[in-house]
Amino acid sequence: MGLTFKDLYAFMPAWVVVIQAVGVSIILCNVYVYHKTKNTSVAAGIMLFCMFSIHMANVTFAGGIDTVHYAWIFIFPVLAGGTMEWRGQIFFWAISVVGTVYYYVWPEQMEVLPYEGDMFYTVATRLMCITIFSLIMLTYYFTLREKIQHIQKALKLANFESDMFAGVFNSNAQSVLLVDTNGIIQRANKTAHQTFGFGENALLGSEVSHICMGSGDVFDHRLPSFDGQEVQITTKRHHTLWIEYSSMHVIDENERRHTLFTIEDITERKRFESELSHLAHYDHLTKIPNRLMVHEQLRSLISNNADGTFAVIFIDLDKFKDINDMRGHEAGDAVLLEVANRLQSNIRAGDFIGRFGGDEFILLSKTNTSSNEIIDLVKRLQNLLSLPIFYESTENRVGSSVGIAQYPIDGNQPNDLIRKADAAMYQTKQNDKGGYSFYNLDYDKNLQRQLALNTALNSVIENGELSLVFQPVFDNQKAILGAEALLRWQHPEYGMVSPDEFIPICEDNGQILDIGLWVLDTACEVLKSWQDLGFTHLSMSVNISNKQFLGTNLVEDIRRLLNKYALSGESLVLEITERVIAEDLNLVRKNLELLKEMGITAAVDDFGVAYSSLSYLQQVDVDILKIDRSFVANIDSDEDALNLCKAILSMAKSLKLEVTAEGIENEAHFLTLTEVEVDKYQGFHLSKPISAQAFYRLLNNN
Repeated sequence: MGLTFKDLYAFMPAWVVVIQAVGVSIILCNVYVYHKTKNTSVAAGIMLFCMFSIHMANVTFAGGIDTVHYAWIFIFPVLAGGTMEWRGQIFFWAISVVGTVYYYVWPEQMEVLPYEGDMFYTVATRLMCITIFSLIMLTYYFTLREKIQHIQKALKLANFESDMFAGVFNSNAQSVLLVDTNGIIQRANKTAHQTFGFGENALLGSEVSHICMGSGDVFDHRLPSFDGQEVQITTKRHHTLWIEYSSMHVIDENERRHTLFTIEDITERKRFESELSHLAHYDHLTKIPNRLMVHEQLRSLISNNADGTFAVIFIDLDKFKDINDMRGHEAGDAVLLEVANRLQSNIRAGDFIGRFGGDEFILLSKTNTSSNEIIDLVKRLQNLLSLPIFYESTENRVGSSVGIAQYPIDGNQPNDLIRKADAAMYQTKQNDKGGYSFYNLDYDKNLQRQLALNTALNSVIENGELSLVFQPVFDNQKAILGAEALLRWQHPEYGMVSPDEFIPICEDNGQILDIGLWVLDTACEVLKSWQDLGFTHLSMSVNISNKQFLGTNLVEDIRRLLNKYALSGESLVLEITERVIAEDLNLVRKNLELLKEMGITAAVDDFGVAYSSLSYLQQVDVDILKIDRSFVANIDSDEDALNLCKAILSMAKSLKLEVTAEGIENEAHFLTLTEVEVDKYQGFHLSKPISAQAFYRLLNNN
């Protein structure tokens, strides 16, 4: 313990021997305590203190410092730094100072020491001890301070992450489960108990496979981490829920692995998506499949029946326009509803009927139907449609003209088959209204027209045949906020060609990129001219095709045009469809981020008529939803249509999106939409698309 034979001289005071004996006893007791408690730091500190006390008693009262004492001078600070950090260093340094001061104040005590009371020797050895202690103390202080700072930062970070986890764990928005390697739930928050229908703390200690029907397959803690999976579950109380859940593996302080499940109840979101999907795929008036679903069904038939045959039957009502004009749209709607019911009720099992638009219906026959069977089916349906339809005690009669295209004889692409069935139907109307015709190449004037248009589009910009018209966008006080640029084509032979006809051709032949850039350039030039005239508040909306938006030059083209016309990004609105977003979500998100940096506003056009998934709205940074005109058409008279608009509006507001309503055809539409607080308004009732000069005059009047 630092003692030497020299230290045991008879002149050593008895109380020093007692201190040493007490110190040794404490050390022995401490060894026993450490054996029981396993508290290493406390036991080491106590042992070090006792050893030091014994040693300093020897040094102080036995006198001088020999080789053994020098060893302890180095050993004690090292042990102190490992157990009591800088505080231990200061303590040992202070004791050394006390010993030196002691002999300086009471030099007579040195008479009992060896070395014949050599004051210089004693003081010199004490100063050497102080110097060595001080150097070691300073070295440990600065070294340990840096380590302690790192430890403190690590503790603060751990506390921050702990607080952050606690915030997520206690969130009311998500259920959180912590599961061990045996599948036992270690922790579950309040939301998890509520979501799965359990009482407070009832999930703790239970197996994760028991929280819902089939949960063993859903919450499998043995699987690798995953993110954002959606699944429908049934709780123990037989409630059906849709959830979106993720898992990650975490390691605790004892190196034990746990699985953390975060679960969000998305039942309400799925209900909205289901309603929108139904709205997107089914005709609102007749409740039968619409144009989009007809296309999807036709694509499915082609892909699943490579060796089979079927017919595309295009049905157009005769004299329907007369009913609309003479007896009003209510009577026309009643006729359409009855026609849809008759068709739906009298087709064969395996046939498919949908409303293509207006007074047009498409019937897809079941596979391997012969030409004679097709004729028999068409005649039977035409006879049914020719029967009187009564509305408000008034008899209405319509007929039907039918065109038929057969797969694969007439084509193997959906649009091609529909187009050829349509061409055959028009031939029927011209030659034999009320009859039917199979497609024949001689009938396909429309095909010849499309070929001519396709050729003409190659030089349409150079020939100056394109122009823009502008439909105003209003607020609820009918003040003009901006305009939507709409493309028009004046063909030298065919006259004004509808965008619905030539835009698909442009997309097929690639001309949409050059034409789309021309539209952007011209729209920016017109907007600049309006702003120079003092209308600086106006914005310009431009429709962007999927090929444009998913191309490589759009962002740079827009940046160049903004610089060219000295326009701010906030004055430009780019309108894209849901189909563009669904085609390449990652690229759309990236392009939107770049456009947002310039201040560009993004709008989703024709919302609800395509994919109708709410999830993408949370993944892309858009600003405006434009409700499709089909939602607005009956909003003033149909409660279901109004409720659907309200649902879309509520969902948009929850996502902090503005809403623009298109297709406002009368004052009742406008008033109804203002009551539900739509942000912006467009439609023929407010203003038709007009030229730039007419728009300027309208601005002055407005």
